Amino acid sequence: MIEIGTDPWGFDVERQALARRLQRRRRRLSWVRTGVLVTYLIALLAGLSSAVRDWALSLHLPGWAASSVYLLVLVAIGWAIGWPFAYLGGFRLERSSGMSAQSLRSWFLDELKSFALGLGAVVVAGDVLLGLLESEPIGWWLLAWALGLVVTLVLGFLAPVVLAPLFYRFRPLKDPDLRSRFEALASRAGVPVLGVYEMGASRKTRRSNAAVMGFSRTRRIVITDTMLGAYTVEEIESVLAHELGHQRFLDPLKGVVVGALLSFVMWSVAAGAYAATWSAFGFRSLADMAGLPLLLLYSGLVSSALGPAELWWSRRREARADQFSLELTRNPAAFASAMVRLNDQNLGVAHPHAWEKWLLYSHPPGSERVDMARAFGDRHGPAA
Repeated sequence: MIEIGTDPWGFDVERQALARRLQRRRRRLSWVRTGVLVTYLIALLAGLSSAVRDWALSLHLPGWAASSVYLLVLVAIGWAIGWPFAYLGGFRLERSSGMSAQSLRSWFLDELKSFALGLGAVVVAGDVLLGLLESEPIGWWLLAWALGLVVTLVLGFLAPVVLAPLFYRFRPLKDPDLRSRFEALASRAGVPVLGVYEMGASRKTRRSNAAVMGFSRTRRIVITDTMLGAYTVEEIESVLAHELGHQRFLDPLKGVVVGALLSFVMWSVAAGAYAATWSAFGFRSLADMAGLPLLLLYSGLVSSALGPAELWWSRRREARADQFSLELTRNPAAFASAMVRLNDQNLGVAHPHAWEKWLLYSHPPGSERVDMARAFGDRHGPAA
């Protein structure tokens, strides 16, 4: 039976209309932002990058320091260009749609943290890359790929205990009964965890989520306080069972492997294109710091071309985790209800166009996930 104001899948019609409007506004903003940043990249390749390089070298600093100054200037300009779009899309739209509970000051502090982390990462990575281009003009890209893989693994291990707490507060889940229940669910899934944590999301967002974060000794269950306060225990278990399914199938590790393969392709193609064209742009050598934007252009083009295939693979993983959740909990009604709540509360478009699904969605659309739960219920009964 369809409730008034809901569609045949159970999604709130008004919330879905709002989600679609929000998606369109974000997409328009993204197109304009992309156009502005592409213009900036063209300006860099047309001579701005070389001008900044010459200025950095005129400071008579050691080589690594000069390249660091060059990178700092380029990143700072890029951040300044992109900041208005981050404000409009990340703060104004979120506030106007009722999704953000964050003050402007709090949002701006988070932006500064992200900028500082990103700036540090770009400067270090850029200096290392230039060193490899100078010392290994043939195999530099292979070494860069290997180093990137190591960094990915380290960050995956440290993110729950080092990076995530920079933006959100975490504390052990207080309710002992809930904690025991969720730990028992992890045990049934065959996934050892080192505790259950509540993430204080409500001070910044109205969104809800749950996850299993970290690898090995940092793996832990994390649930937002927004979910704990609004979802039934059975709905939360359905979401957690999905996340535990990823762990059971070693999806994080497989994600690293697939990501490594894709990045290998990206680096090899971008390196070949860069080696063949750097001189045509007037750069002094393969290791000229002014050529980094050209290398960034090639890597971005290859990554964009590989994107749809990566998203297709991601949707398959997510669908398998959905199936695992249904088999583990045997509660398709709770799973379907959780998917409806998540899409409506988080303003996710549950019925995207086909092209949107294939080009933008890393998860199956909400309507497909509800259909899967209903089909499971038809085969096995509403609940075990």
